[in-house]
Amino acid sequence: MVADAPPTPPAAVTSVAVGARAPVAVERIGRSVRGRAIRMWRVGDPAAPRRVLVVGCVHGNECVGLRIVDRLRRAAPPDGVQLLLVRDLNPDGYARRVRQNAHGVDLNRNSSAGWRRLTGPYDSGPRAWSEPETRAIRRVILDERPALTVWYHQPLRCVASRTRAARRYARLVGLPTKPLPRPGSLSRWQNERVRSGPAFVVELAGGRASVAAVRRHARAVLNVARG
Repeated sequence: MVADAPPTPPAAVTSVAVGARAPVAVERIGRSVRGRAIRMWRVGDPAAPRRVLVVGCVHGNECVGLRIVDRLRRAAPPDGVQLLLVRDLNPDGYARRVRQNAHGVDLNRNSSAGWRRLTGPYDSGPRAWSEPETRAIRRVILDERPALTVWYHQPLRCVASRTRAARRYARLVGLPTKPLPRPGSLSRWQNERVRSGPAFVVELAGGRASVAAVRRHARAVLNVARG
């Protein structure tokens, strides 16, 4: 088993805006292999006791979740909730429309939960947490201890958990629930090691999503965010 390394200090807030719906702050939480910024938006009351993390894109060719995050950036969170929105965890992969980061590593096989050396399209990297992108999101999770985390992927059309929150989300969007255990997955690490609240994967359909589907998923996030 590979031990979790200590988190690095958090990044500073880079800008703040107050819109008609909710306060929004954006900060850089890390950089990709190629130096692209990885940003997180905080939407809602900074003093809210409950934080909900949403990650729109982990694999660079599975990024319909970006549109859901964009909609949530303009939303009003429920009372007592601050949304933490990481639009794109893998900007290098997204720039090339490939699954892996610029090192050829599948970020969702790179956590320390059940990590083992994998090669090929699911390359797990030379060791757990070897990639700057996974270390960035690990720091956020350890610092913020989110009460709920939603990770978006494609194209299996399911909610990959059977926790109460996941089942509720699945009912709201009309998807089945199905466990998809993966070595080194980020949600698995959260659920096994952090345990501040449930983390689950939403596998969207392949291809583009309709405006109605994006709206439905964003509403489901806000619904389950209440707890």
